[in-house]
Amino acid sequence: MKSINLKSPISLLIAIFATLTLLMLATRTHHFASLNHLPSASIAIFFLAGMYLRNIKMFWFFYILTVTVDLASSYYRGQFGDCITTSYPALVLSYAAMFTAGFYTRPNWQQSVWQVNIIKVALAMFIASSIAFFISNGSYYAFSGKFPVLSWAEYATRVDKYYVKSISNPIFYVVSAMVIDFTLSYFFKEKSINANTHVNGRL
Repeated sequence: MKSINLKSPISLLIAIFATLTLLMLATRTHHFASLNHLPSASIAIFFLAGMYLRNIKMFWFFYILTVTVDLASSYYRGQFGDCITTSYPALVLSYAAMFTAGFYTRPNWQQSVWQVNIIKVALAMFIASSIAFFISNGSYYAFSGKFPVLSWAEYATRVDKYYVKSISNPIFYVVSAMVIDFTLSYFFKEKSINANTHVNGRL
């Protein structure tokens, strides 16, 4: 994927990359201990990576990071448990859905009113996180081998139990990122206007 006329300073990209990496380590490492009660940011991280880093290499970096963390936690516990099963590879499709949605819905505060940006991102996140949920959840029940006989009615009850929590987890992180994005965009816009005014006043 290539950026579509939305470029950020390299220092900002490095800061975003570092923040998302630390966030992944801080929230996905709940596998290691119960001290961390932050909601998992994995789904949100792929969405935000697509939105702001906008490079397929970043997708693969974060995917490899999730696999590394999961394998390390399994080794730490001495068992694979429910984390890694034959359905595990399907997660790459879930993360890809989030990354792609983020890539094509980055807000542009200068060219669109803020309400349009909010609605666009909210719809994209809802649709993508729903797709991601049904890919990961459905593949787990279909291919993990832990549920040899599972009726549609039983599956529906399990969806009802986990669906809302799954799609609501990214909200906090994405909303926080958009507030920061909007604030920085407004700040630099005002700074640019003031600079232009100053220059024009001297001419």
